[in-house]
Amino acid sequence: MIRKTFESKSEVDTYLSEQKIRMEKGYLTVSERTELKSLLEKPESLIVPKQKDITEYKKIITNINALKVPCLEVRKDEDIKHIIKDLKDTLNCVSGLGLSAPQIGYNRQISYIKIPKITKDKKIEFNEYILINAKIIEKDRPIQVKNEGCLSFPGVSVDTLRYVFCTVEYLNEKMELQTGMMQDLESLAVQHEIDHQNSITIFDRKWKAK
Repeated sequence: MIRKTFESKSEVDTYLSEQKIRMEKGYLTVSERTELKSLLEKPESLIVPKQKDITEYKKIITNINALKVPCLEVRKDEDIKHIIKDLKDTLNCVSGLGLSAPQIGYNRQISYIKIPKITKDKKIEFNEYILINAKIIEKDRPIQVKNEGCLSFPGVSVDTLRYVFCTVEYLNEKMELQTGMMQDLESLAVQHEIDHQNSITIFDRKWKAK
């Protein structure tokens, strides 16, 4: 009997049933019979979940001309589940606070933002947002952000003009209209991703001293 690994319990059950039949027919050696009895006690030891392959994720676009193409608004009857999934999968594979549809080849006004926060018991949780057809309707307290980066321009940083507070109007994943006030890191991430929805890059937000 050759020890194998499987991705699901049903596959394990099928395999072990086949081996039990072989044992009953006398096809297994003494050592194989001992191994099978051990596996029957702990069948879960044969389950190894499939690992995600990096090639499953979308490649992030680095061509600035492609990012300058105006993005289309999402229609309320449009199926965008695959775009949202690709945004989440890709951002979870790289190091960043947010990602927008045009950065992975979709000409739509959709962004995914994932902001880490430390809880009282020192655990890391995330505030996550799907922003569709987003608009900043209010902003306050301009600041200079040092070395703002972008996943589309690895290794490049720009001092930008941003705002500590902003109020954003958007559709969520259920296409429900939302209005929220963001501040600090969330505000900066929202401004950055909504810029992508409007074909604006960090180079367009470069800080200019008065």
